[in-house]
Amino acid sequence: MLGDKLISKGVINQSQLDECLKEQQSSGKKLGEVIIAKGYATQAQIDAALAG
Repeated sequence: MLGDKLISKGVINQSQLDECLKEQQSSGKKLGEVIIAKGYATQAQIDAALAG
């Protein structure tokens, strides 16, 4: 899961992930889009987490 990978890499913390997951559910956006929109990660960080 993207959120778990970002936490393990130290990009976001659990409370930030929980906040983003709630917004994802209400907005219908992709989790990565929500995380970027909130300024918690960059697209490059999302891409790196998804790649490995």
